[in-house]
Amino acid sequence: MNQDQVAAKDFYKYQVWYFQILGVWRLPIWAKAQQRRFQDIRFAFILVILCIMLLLFALALMKSISQVREILKVFFMFATEISCMTKLLHLKLKSQKLAGLVEMMLSSKLAVKTEQERQILESSRKAVVHMRNFYGIMSFGTASLILLVPCFDNFEELPLTMFEVCSIQGRICYWLQYLFHSICLLPTCVLNITYDSVAFSLLCFLKVQLQMLVLRLEKMGPVTDPRDNERIAGELRECAAYYNNIVQFKDLVELFIKVPGSVQLMCSVLVLISNLYDMSTMSIADGDAIFMAKTSIYQLVMLWQIFIICYASNEVTVQSSRLCHSIYSSQWTGWNRSNRRIVLLMMQRFNSPIILRTFNPTFIFSLEAFGSIVNCSYSYFALLKRVNS
Repeated sequence: MNQDQVAAKDFYKYQVWYFQILGVWRLPIWAKAQQRRFQDIRFAFILVILCIMLLLFALALMKSISQVREILKVFFMFATEISCMTKLLHLKLKSQKLAGLVEMMLSSKLAVKTEQERQILESSRKAVVHMRNFYGIMSFGTASLILLVPCFDNFEELPLTMFEVCSIQGRICYWLQYLFHSICLLPTCVLNITYDSVAFSLLCFLKVQLQMLVLRLEKMGPVTDPRDNERIAGELRECAAYYNNIVQFKDLVELFIKVPGSVQLMCSVLVLISNLYDMSTMSIADGDAIFMAKTSIYQLVMLWQIFIICYASNEVTVQSSRLCHSIYSSQWTGWNRSNRRIVLLMMQRFNSPIILRTFNPTFIFSLEAFGSIVNCSYSYFALLKRVNS
């Protein structure tokens, strides 16, 4: 494995490793039958935990159906767990196709050619690693705070608002349920960190490929020798083939984020509304400071969770929209008629920027989508607050 492949592997290696632990990522061909059985057992264990959590959340919803604040407290984590379940099942069902992402990232189809391209790849790799570490620390801190909040309330409440299978007045029952909440929360928290960070990494890698293509198109020089037209024709065909590989990689990335990302956007609206309403009912004077801090931090993490995917997708669209201008900026006026015709065909191909769509074909992952989600959440919160005031 060369230096460039090692750099490309940094975009996903820890995340894919955790996906394999969860049993949702395809094992290597040389994996033994025993390893595959253990993977199925791990997946079944996580799936059962998530199903039990969703069942207990649903029972808590039915129990508190007449109390708006209690319902929204349940939605605080219920919507998040629905999103986790979607990610888990989607990765498992599409694991064979999604394994092609790793294969393409390490293949010669998307390899760098020059030192300048290598610098672009390395710069993006560093940004991805910093974002992954920052997001991981934020998420683990929030999960830890959720688990530690009962310590500030004399252990009168459990970390998560779900159906209580027995009275928490008894110490044994309380600590058994507290242990169950911890076992449930931490793996799903890591699943969220892993999925969101690898989605961001894949989108950044896609953006790097577009940046390198822009660079190659802009660097096509003039014709100073009759043989230069043959060289330029070869470079244009290479760029056209490279763009087709980028589109193929984009389709795999879209397969990775389309379903879980769409569900996450919908669930984030519920979570944001719940958190805003919960914070509006709290008061520091009433001793709710620690609960307000927990809710505020979770709100920030949720916003960051959807922002990084929308931002990275928007960057992909911006970079792809530069392709037309970059090939037009090359010194094509001195090229022969055949090469100018190829340029025209490529410009027509580049005219439609690369976008990543959600369930709704008219709604794409972009900064505009992020803004509309925040606005929509606040509008629903204001309406809910007015109705219940």
